[in-house]
Amino acid sequence: MSLFKRISTSITSTVDKAVSRVENHDAIINAALKDTQQAAAKSRVRLARVQKDGNSLKGRHEQLQSAVVQWTERAKNVAKTDETKALECLRRRKECDAQIAGLVVSIEEHRKLENKISDNLKKIESRIGEVSHQRNLMRSRQSVAEATRIINNIEGVSYGEVEDTFDRWEINLGESEIMTGSAAPVDQLESAFLVEEDQVALRAELAELLNERDEA
Repeated sequence: MSLFKRISTSITSTVDKAVSRVENHDAIINAALKDTQQAAAKSRVRLARVQKDGNSLKGRHEQLQSAVVQWTERAKNVAKTDETKALECLRRRKECDAQIAGLVVSIEEHRKLENKISDNLKKIESRIGEVSHQRNLMRSRQSVAEATRIINNIEGVSYGEVEDTFDRWEINLGESEIMTGSAAPVDQLESAFLVEEDQVALRAELAELLNERDEA
């Protein structure tokens, strides 16, 4: 089983167990995420090593190609004056060609391995993002559910009883304020103006209604 499949199966199994039992779901998901993130970190390190090895192989390949060109030119330059040396140059070039052929195979194998690790790492990181997003959504839903439950049932008190408690609290505070003289004084003049202004507004509204009736 591939690394990605093992990790994906591990996460799914952990989540299924969390859902099927009454446990701290958040802690279980966090543990699964931590394990997956550690696996992803190891995959990144492995990928970096493979890339480094691949770059070394490519560098060696380039050096050998340059050597082939160099030995070829050397053979041409000494062919007329020193046949033995020219033949040795060609032998060296042949050795470089053989090494190049082997490197081509190794480079291709490293390329496939690098692509495989990179693809698996992308899938793992994508899965981590999905699980993290789902965990955050579940956390939000749980917070809302808990807040609703608390406001609707504070220590076994229903929402209606909470409202009644506020009303009694207001009454008690009002009585205490009156007894201690801390209640806000009633401004008789302000109250009179408010009543009069309210009457004026109501008369205007009534006149508007009568005009609409007459026009109809």
